[in-house]
Amino acid sequence: MQCVPTVDGSVLETGARIDLRRHCRAHLPVDQCSFPCVTRPDHRLASGGTPMSTNSPAFPIDFRDESFLAGDRAQAYAKLRELGTVPWPNMKSTWIVSRHQDIRDITRSTTTRVQPAGTTAPAWLDDSPARDRLRANLVQIDEPDHSRLRNVVGPLFIPRRVAQFRDFATESVASALSQITDGETIDAVRQIAVDIPRGVICRFLGIPEEDWGCLTESQHDFLMIFSPVPLDELQTTALNAITTFYLDYFEDFLSTRTADEHSPYVRLLLEAEARGELSHIEVLSLIHTVLDAGYETTRTSISNIFEIFALHPEIFAELKSNPALVETATEELLRFRSPLHVRERYLVEPFAASDGTVLPAGAHVILMLAAANRDDTVFDNPNSIDFRRSNANQHLAFGGGLHHCLGAPIARLQIQETLKGLITGFDRIEPAGAGSRFPDLIFPALTSLPVAMRTSDVVRP
Repeated sequence: MQCVPTVDGSVLETGARIDLRRHCRAHLPVDQCSFPCVTRPDHRLASGGTPMSTNSPAFPIDFRDESFLAGDRAQAYAKLRELGTVPWPNMKSTWIVSRHQDIRDITRSTTTRVQPAGTTAPAWLDDSPARDRLRANLVQIDEPDHSRLRNVVGPLFIPRRVAQFRDFATESVASALSQITDGETIDAVRQIAVDIPRGVICRFLGIPEEDWGCLTESQHDFLMIFSPVPLDELQTTALNAITTFYLDYFEDFLSTRTADEHSPYVRLLLEAEARGELSHIEVLSLIHTVLDAGYETTRTSISNIFEIFALHPEIFAELKSNPALVETATEELLRFRSPLHVRERYLVEPFAASDGTVLPAGAHVILMLAAANRDDTVFDNPNSIDFRRSNANQHLAFGGGLHHCLGAPIARLQIQETLKGLITGFDRIEPAGAGSRFPDLIFPALTSLPVAMRTSDVVRP
């Protein structure tokens, strides 16, 4: 039986059932817990994945290059848009689409798929826990199953119902920011951006607070499941191990509580299962999906906001002096620094791109969402931040069409409450050292960001 190394030096047998809570609590305090953070030999490549060759002389960007993956991608994305619709070098029937109009049209089309025609999961996953999890994943399944699952959970995510999250968000923001003193240097990722969505989402799910850290500590590693290219053997083993941990945790979470002890969302899922509308793996997946999507993208967005405010104090000052701009600022910040850079689709019918290229039916299409959000044919001066931009909400940070992010209203609410907390509680956010970022094509999240929080507008040396 294969084993997977973890951050604490122990090994985990693939497929073995582990008591995740015991594992979490037996090592470090919850905010430093040693939940197995599966090592990835090369997570630079599309959240894991086989190295993707893009060093063709005719192709100007090497997606494997560290300076691209961990740096500012604006110039590279501009080159992609200038090229138009281009084939991915050395990958058969795979095309890169980076213009806003094309991505909008593809995501809105009812004839595109998230999996190849005739399949429900990538063949390289074989018969595995990750395949079972992906087949029940709301964002990775096609019709009619996608609408069936969305119809069950959708009513809880309409704007009127999402308002209930505001108290969770306000409490989480206040708790995180109230601990900061004037001039204190903090890690904005670990101390703020992690805590806010973790508190909101885990409260929504009814997860015990002592488990919050364990469940979110290695969430980014699970994102290998979204790789548009096959993972290698070690990465696949690691993905199956971490998938098993999450499935086992939520199985235990369900079995050790009565119906009355569960949150309204979890009760809704269990009632749908009892009516035969959901399978058990779909229940587990829909719980994890809320944690996965609700935590990761919001954490990344809040981290990005701190970086923007630290590097551009005039942007923070403008919002502080005009708090009525919080809602439009939320959209503009999501456009300018998207948490999710890449999605993929498979064409069922030929598609005529805006540059005249006709993609054939069956083509695998890589959608460069973050590139589209800097498209100067849609957004004037796209590389600048304008909180008065009238069409900022046309960004594609949450995708589009049938697979538009269901939790987008919750993410927006959390970002808005974070912005309100920052502009009412602080006068400046100053850089205090170099940050670090996952060198990841799809999810380039900040992992650390030292900043100094000032409650006085005096600039310190």
